Amino acid sequence: MIRHPEVPELLEQYMEATGSAERWVTVRELRSFFQMEESAGPAFSGFLQKIHHGPFVSCPYKVARMEKFRDTTPPYRIIKKYLVQVRPVQAKHQVSGAE
Repeated sequence: MIRHPEVPELLEQYMEATGSAERWVTVRELRSFFQMEESAGPAFSGFLQKIHHGPFVSCPYKVARMEKFRDTTPPYRIIKKYLVQVRPVQAKHQVSGAE
């Protein structure tokens, strides 16, 4: 497997380019958008699964759901789609000074 450390940034670029705060995506869509070879697929799917299980500090997105479906064209592969959403920003409590 080829490592792609730029995957978090690419996901952010993709979401900004589509203008979506929430969107279903597939690895094939991401690879096509960035004109990457099939060898980049495992890096994208691995990262999407990682942000499904917990936050990734440098990425403002999370995967809320994953679903599988069968491709409608041969070879009829099982494809995962990922519901990518903007992570909620946690409000920081301000400590007030002297009152």
